[in-house]
Amino acid sequence: MPDTVASKKNNAKYYIFAFVSLFLMFFFGQVVKPFAGIKPAGVSILGIFFGVLIATIYTGETFWPAVLGLFAMVTTNYMAGPALLSNWFGNTTIQQIIWVMALTGAVTESGAVNVLGRKMLRIKALQGHPMRLIITLFLTVLACSALVSSPTTMLLLWYPILDGICDMCSIKDDSDLKRELLLGIYIATMGAYILPFKGVHLSSIAIISGIMKSSGLVFNDAAYLITATLVVVALVVVYALFIPLVWKTDLTPLKEYDVKKMGLKDSDFKLTGKQRTLLGFMIFGIVFLLISMFLPAKSELTTLYNRVGTIWIWILLFGILSMMRDKDGKPFIDGVKLLQSRTMWGIIAVAGCFTICGAAIASDDLGIKAAISAALGPVLKNANWPMLVFLCVAVSTIFTNFTNGMPVSFTINAICIPIAVTLQKSGGGNATILGVATILSGMCAFLTNGAIAYAPIMLGRKEMTQKFIWTKGVVTNIIFIVLASLICIVLGYVFK
Repeated sequence: MPDTVASKKNNAKYYIFAFVSLFLMFFFGQVVKPFAGIKPAGVSILGIFFGVLIATIYTGETFWPAVLGLFAMVTTNYMAGPALLSNWFGNTTIQQIIWVMALTGAVTESGAVNVLGRKMLRIKALQGHPMRLIITLFLTVLACSALVSSPTTMLLLWYPILDGICDMCSIKDDSDLKRELLLGIYIATMGAYILPFKGVHLSSIAIISGIMKSSGLVFNDAAYLITATLVVVALVVVYALFIPLVWKTDLTPLKEYDVKKMGLKDSDFKLTGKQRTLLGFMIFGIVFLLISMFLPAKSELTTLYNRVGTIWIWILLFGILSMMRDKDGKPFIDGVKLLQSRTMWGIIAVAGCFTICGAAIASDDLGIKAAISAALGPVLKNANWPMLVFLCVAVSTIFTNFTNGMPVSFTINAICIPIAVTLQKSGGGNATILGVATILSGMCAFLTNGAIAYAPIMLGRKEMTQKFIWTKGVVTNIIFIVLASLICIVLGYVFK
């Protein structure tokens, strides 16, 4: 009976927020008159933006709010239906989400990343050296997360491995060392967000690049990659150093680590032919895009890259793998099945919706950007690049730990990226770098179960305590805020 009552209350809450969000999407522009210089279509866009935002936060859904939000845009005078579809599915970032995640799914299902992780832990230099082991463990998780682009998958893979290491070294579950290692692996999975052409953060990149494009600027993939890598690596390394140097945790038990005691066979450390092939294709695609970031503007290779672009290389690789057959004559991968199971339609829909909304907010046509600038004028009239970066990092990190990080990132980007664009044009910062700050801040989330989708995987562990989370967990967030702010401020001037 209590379960039935609770279910009814949850359903009632769901429909209340669904009704509110739908009202904002379809009727806000009809009820609210133009204000602060915002045109009627701009008022409707604001209603759609906040309607979709509220629905994603309070209903836990992404697909239907975004799809209905996109349809609501058709009912305004901002963009006709065919043009909206073209903007949605013609967006290069949206296409990357589809094709890269499908290929990543094939690599993940093959178990290739699992083997790579075991190989790293087999290094003899780690035995008897706790700090080397900890830093190598964290950096291995970071690198694997960059390849797979799925923190959830990495946590489900690496937590059992960590349990085995702790059992081997007689590290008790109710110990700060075990909790610190669990949190360290968790933050290391932020490596999933360092590549600018694969991962769920592409939805935020789509919004940022759309805003920048409307102002005549181009999102800098190389700047994003360098900055995001530095931030996440610095966070992981500094966090690892905090364990013995600041928190004074005894690492002596880790001296007992010996990979031979884990009961693994030689075959567990060897990649199969299929795994090598899939991993090779994935690495080729990544290297192809990484090299293209640093090619001379007028070289023949740059011309070839511009023809292929950031999408067709993944389509080509996926098509070749689908064509190949194994020694038994079976398809190397089931391309159709992978596209069906790995296409993240919720992310695609919400990315499309917020990208188009973000571009509308950032444009000069609807008056929204001017109204925001006027409203924030008293607060940001003297804002310089360092102040803007610190405010975005701090606000995003704080709010994302209490509500889903993606909507927080969308909101911050819609408001602050136009300001960064203005600073970039005057030589006082870089909008791409601010994008790094807002994206990573929106993903450094673990204080509450509602912080991000995979937070319960760590918080639900029997080892975790509220005391640990609200002491050392909060300190970890502060470490991130300081490091991310400093790195983004400096590199914002380097890439201006």
